[in-house]
Amino acid sequence: MGMPTEGMLTETTIQQFVREVPTCELGENLVDVKARMSGDWNISVVVDPQIIVLGLLDLAHLQDSRGSIEDLMNPAPLTLRPSVLIAEALEYFEQSHLTFALVTRSTGELIGAVRKKDLESIKK
Repeated sequence: MGMPTEGMLTETTIQQFVREVPTCELGENLVDVKARMSGDWNISVVVDPQIIVLGLLDLAHLQDSRGSIEDLMNPAPLTLRPSVLIAEALEYFEQSHLTFALVTRSTGELIGAVRKKDLESIKK
């Protein structure tokens, strides 16, 4: 939670590896949201005006869809806190078979996302 850390790499938190991720709100036009889902990310995090995470849109599921964001999103995705240790996050990725995780404050406010490959690259 922003506290300084020291010690071995396995005692380092994921906080310094959090990246910005595209976001959208429930009332937005789906075409506009798709346009922002490019480059590094094929997802958009659905947030409310206070940036509280509501759900997750995956570009792969949106290609031919015409529904609303609320209908198409995966509600309440699992998240990690910035204080999670790198070793714990890698274990989470291994068990869940996911390639990234959203990072939020305890209030549910989005900080960003962390990628499995970024954490694995520092292990080497």
